[in-house]
Amino acid sequence: MKVCGVEISGSEALIAIATVNDGEISFVATGTKKIGLGDDKDAASVKACLQAIKAFAHENSIDAFAIKARAHKGKMAGGAVSFKVETLFQLTEYPVSLINAVALSKFAKKNIAGIPSGVLKYQEDAFRCAAYQMQKSGAL
Repeated sequence: MKVCGVEISGSEALIAIATVNDGEISFVATGTKKIGLGDDKDAASVKACLQAIKAFAHENSIDAFAIKARAHKGKMAGGAVSFKVETLFQLTEYPVSLINAVALSKFAKKNIAGIPSGVLKYQEDAFRCAAYQMQKSGAL
């Protein structure tokens, strides 16, 4: 099983792929580490971003996406563009799970294996989302 973890920051989706090998979660390095939405008011740009997400998923044989959820209101609320990016992932034919930030934080504290080498600092939460989703779905 290959899960692509996603952390959305503004108009960019920070991505990291995790897979299970011999009962252990490992990182899958790819050339693509971010997928961005250019002009969110331009329909062609939005469609191009959707196509980029679909192409990435197809090229890397992704089974599902796991997205770090953002607050809808309050001080730490996500912006309108970030929710548009989230929607683009949901419009693909792949299953999408939203991972609560609190659950992700608890998982990070319990995960004694830590983050594998090769995962860049800005990809860590995306990788944790993928690892959390694999554990939750019983892939381990």
